[in-house]
Amino acid sequence: MIDVAVRSAAEGPDPSIEALLATWLPTRRWFPGHGEVRADPWLAVTFGSGDGGESTTGPDGEPLAATSEDVVLLLTRLTGPALPGGAVTVQVPLVLTDPGSPGPGFIDTVTTSSGEIAVHDGGAHPVCWLTLARAMGVEGPAESVTERGRVLAGEQSNTSVILPGVPSPGGAGGMLKILRTVADGPHPDVVVPQALTEDGWDGVPRFLGALEIHEGGTGSAPEPTGSTVHLAIMSELVPNAADGFELACDVASRDESFADHATALGRLVAELHERLGRVLPTGPPLDPSAFVAGLRVRAARAVAGAPSLADRAEDVTTLFDELHDRLAALRDPVATQHVHGDLHLGQTLFGDGAWKVLDFEGEPQRPVAERTRPDLPLRDVAGMLRSFDYAAAVGAASDPTAWQAEATAAFIDGYRAVASRPTGSLAGLDDDTAELVLRALVLDKALYEVVYETHHRPQWLPIPLGAVDRVFTRPR
Repeated sequence: MIDVAVRSAAEGPDPSIEALLATWLPTRRWFPGHGEVRADPWLAVTFGSGDGGESTTGPDGEPLAATSEDVVLLLTRLTGPALPGGAVTVQVPLVLTDPGSPGPGFIDTVTTSSGEIAVHDGGAHPVCWLTLARAMGVEGPAESVTERGRVLAGEQSNTSVILPGVPSPGGAGGMLKILRTVADGPHPDVVVPQALTEDGWDGVPRFLGALEIHEGGTGSAPEPTGSTVHLAIMSELVPNAADGFELACDVASRDESFADHATALGRLVAELHERLGRVLPTGPPLDPSAFVAGLRVRAARAVAGAPSLADRAEDVTTLFDELHDRLAALRDPVATQHVHGDLHLGQTLFGDGAWKVLDFEGEPQRPVAERTRPDLPLRDVAGMLRSFDYAAAVGAASDPTAWQAEATAAFIDGYRAVASRPTGSLAGLDDDTAELVLRALVLDKALYEVVYETHHRPQWLPIPLGAVDRVFTRPR
């Protein structure tokens, strides 16, 4: 394991590099800033050469000679009215090399006080991958750790790198996730998979380690001070895995049933909730008035933001009134607990005959404190059901309504089979109340989707609008 040092950004790279990043960052898909944003450099994370200089290879097999001292992780505070909570922190991993040998992720060459330097995006550079792996305690020859490594395409909020050469208990290799937006305090995508792995549950990719720093100390200090910040995560690679949403779309495109997959997914999600309720602290009992008030506020915003919802506003109010009365009449309190927070088919993998859940960050556009707040497990169920609707439409099933209805029924059956057990997440909720809560949460999600599609993909607007109407069980 190599040493990790945390310094103020003032002790980081030459200012010319910051000037380069100021124009490069807004072009990145993962960059959360838009509109008027102020950027304040915060911390610079550097790595000692405890292992000495190591040589690794790039995607083309050519050697890339560098040391851990070439890698710098810059943490920058962004503030602006359009950002979640008004402020976020972004991580920019950099690899700095001689300008005569630019490598993967090359951004540009800058002139510093000590000469010219080639600046690379570390998320695409094997030297950065190796340095992060070493900082998390990954052993093995450098060329083996990064051999056949590749960046996972299509990701928007983080950078994930497939590293088949990383040693792992199952021998499948590792998946390195570089967090582009980081948070003060323990990261949910570390806390949750680590707790589930330690509990022996195989429904998540096995947690292998994380890079953790402390604002007031170093990553290897025996008694670190300051806020904990997680920067990268290593989990075991899921072999032969297919993205859950892509798989569902493919099945729908062939007009084949997804029911067996949906049943298995329902059981998996219920097992997830059962485990989370045991290994992580539970929350306070549900406050019916506050819970329904939150739904009403979001619904009012949706109706104001989408003209197509105007003639449905009365139905929305009626449903939420019924929900409030039903919850308030319950004799026993309804428990809240840690949930996934942003569950849909794209947060699952299917590999070697089994499903796994991943990505426990919650909705990225909400502040961390809000998205990790204890909630009703049925919110995750609602998110998955809405995903079936989109898979049926995107996959162009000949009868998308029937396809999603069958998948929905199968998922709920699988979920209930586990969640209705005495230790399950539905324990204490009668069937009628659980069904009403789920309808309300599906509506909450669909209303958000209506606003999004209205402004970004109007051709997809019929998908969530149809879901809103199905909640009220009346066609239009």
